[in-house]
Amino acid sequence: MQHTFKGINCVGITKPIYDVKVFKLLFYLCGELPYLTNSCNFEKPWCGKCTKCIYVFAGFAAFGDYKKSVDMFGSDSFKDESLLLYWEELLGLKDYLTWECIGHPEELQLYFYKLYNQGVTGCAIDLFHEKILINLQDSKAYFQQLELKYSKVYSDHHLMPNWLWNKVEKIF
Repeated sequence: MQHTFKGINCVGITKPIYDVKVFKLLFYLCGELPYLTNSCNFEKPWCGKCTKCIYVFAGFAAFGDYKKSVDMFGSDSFKDESLLLYWEELLGLKDYLTWECIGHPEELQLYFYKLYNQGVTGCAIDLFHEKILINLQDSKAYFQQLELKYSKVYSDHHLMPNWLWNKVEKIF
């Protein structure tokens, strides 16, 4: 945009962080308010069947309250066998990624690891266990590294002017 229009810039406030950090901040800063949000492109508040919905469901369940997440979305996406193909895509088990605006497969793997350790069950969690978790030599170390990488604030990965970054960085 800055090449087309003089003096106009477009910046993404969340550009310096990944979804892991977004979900952590969301529940830390907003308490119960995330359960009143929506972001589905097909049905409001949530269709519960598209890749965006089930990705957000997993993030909410991992970093918020699992039971409240199920109530918010109207069902438990981890138990819905019709969603397994989407879970395979989102977990990085296919040769392509979904078109939806979501995080990296490793972020979703981290969500599933947290949920697995919380005792959450379902065919999607079984898929994660069988295709990813049991193939890792040191799963604890692997997921600790992912948590560090995706929880970090990347202060040099944005185009915000300093006056804005100084305010945003304090929140992150």
